[in-house]
Formats: sequence, C-alpha cells, structure tokens
Amino acid sequence: MRSQQSTLRRASARAFTLVELLVVIAIIALVVSMVLSIIPQIQRQSKSVVCLSNQRQLNIGFVQYYGDNSGRFMGVDTGLTAWDWVQGQSNLNGNGFETENAVKKGRLWPYIGSLATYRSPFDPFTQFQRMRTYSFNAFISTGEGPMWGGPPNWQVNTMGKIPLPSETIVTSLEYDHRGYNINGFGISVTGDAIWIDKIAAWHRGHWNFTFADGSVRSYAHAAKQEDVDFYMTQPTNDIFWPGPDYEWLRKHLAPGLFQ
Repeated sequence: MRSQQSTLRRASARAFTLVELLVVIAIIALVVSMVLSIIPQIQRQSKSVVCLSNQRQLNIGFVQYYGDNSGRFMGVDTGLTAWDWVQGQSNLNGNGFETENAVKKGRLWPYIGSLATYRSPFDPFTQFQRMRTYSFNAFISTGEGPMWGGPPNWQVNTMGKIPLPSETIVTSLEYDHRGYNINGFGISVTGDAIWIDKIAAWHRGHWNFTFADGSVRSYAHAAKQEDVDFYMTQPTNDIFWPGPDYEWLRKHLAPGLFQ
C-alpha cells in the first residue's frame, strides 16, 4: 500500500498543472507568431538577393560582350539594331509583348543562358507576358540619343569614353506600364525633371543598380515610399517629378557629361 502511494505521488509530481500547461501553450503561440511575422521579411530579403544577383550577372555578360567585341558595347535598345541585347520590337499601341525567342536572339543571351536572370522575382504583374524586368542605361550605347533630350552623339559605345565608370549606371529595374520594357532606360538629361522611364518601386525604401565598374549598389531614395509608389506606377511616360532622386539619377546616368 505504501509503495502504491509513493508511486502515485511520483506520478503526480511529474504531471503538468493546468497553469503550467497554459503557460507552455502561450509560449508556443508566441514563438509561432514571431516566426510567422518574420517570414515575409525573410522572403523579401531572399528575393532581393536574387534580384541583385540577376543584375550582377547581366553586368558581367555586358562586360564579357565588349571584351569579345573590340571594346564596343552591345546595343541597349530592344530590336533597334542587330547588336541589341534583346530583339523584342516596340509596339506603339502598347499591346505588344516580348517573346522568349526575342530574348534568346539578343546579343547578351550567349553570356547569360537563363531566362530567369532577365526577370526580377519581385515582378507582381503576372497578367503581362513579361520576359524581363531589367533595362540598360541608354547612355551606354548608340542610336537612342534624341529620345532622351540630349545633344547629338551624347551616348558612348566604348568603356574608354565613360569618364566615371564607378558612378555610371549600367542596369536598373524598370517598370513599363505598356507590359514590357521597351528601349533602354533613361530620364531626361536636360535638367527639366522629366522621368521618361520609371524605376520599378518593388524594393521598399531603395533602388538597386549596377555600375560600369562592375559594382552592384542600392540607393536609398530620398522620397517617401508612398510617393515613389505613386510616381513610379503612373500609366504614362514623361512624368514631371523634380527633387533629389531625379538629380541623383541624372548625375549617375552620364556622370562627367551632365551636371
């Protein structure tokens, strides 16, 4: 009898009380809620790493191309010349889309070889048949000069003509409301605060760029995110939006040439 009572006492001592059980459940619930709250942040960080990696790969291909072609840049338009980086043609009615074949016929494809590299994981527009979300700086090529309001022959076609490679943008993440990114990327270089193209507002608080020296950097925009969301999602080109972000971008499109 005494042995049985001792066994019951030991079993009772090992069991959780109701209060203890509730405390454990509360702790588990707190841990789960904390984990769930940071999952979106982890996902954004993971996508950001992929997006930066994509731009770095595009930049490496850009460098390898001019290394293999007597120091001359590939075309950064979309089908304007036979040496453009992609061969998608623009559609003035805004109903066009880019095909896989257009990307693979471009001069950059042999150096990339992966369609996934051309498209940011942040792209939310699944209704578009969008093959790519990145664009090249229109300054670093030839053929598009008049489009951006610059003087004749303001573009460059070799690395030696770039005064400040470490400050010259090569690629950006572009949002074109027409469904796919047409032409190279640029804003007006005359200082009139016109954004001819729009940077995709998919990275909260910053934009990512690659530069002609091979670096990949983020720029924390001065404008509030809600202002960036508004101006950079307008269903039109030629947006008037002056301010420090316009001045920074203008300076880094063609540094040393336009102040």
